[in-house]
Amino acid sequence: MKLRWLILIGAGAIVIAAWSAVAIAYFFFEPTMVVWATLVTIGAFALEGFLWVAAGVFGWSMFAGRRAALARLKARLFGSKDAPAQPE
Repeated sequence: MKLRWLILIGAGAIVIAAWSAVAIAYFFFEPTMVVWATLVTIGAFALEGFLWVAAGVFGWSMFAGRRAALARLKARLFGSKDAPAQPE
């Protein structure tokens, strides 16, 4: 598995852990307003970070394939140093 997908899975695990803590605090304890606000803020920041990481991972994946295609197109149009010289 590629590193970028492992990073995304790790970020997702952090989000699940943060919101699980919010749910556990809500259903099994009676948190004060300060504790509740802190837990929900941590969960929101974790989710925001996950969305940014996901955007980076998907962008990284998309541009990796396009970069190879653009390199082939550039080599075809403008030639490349590695290509053998064409006979005249």
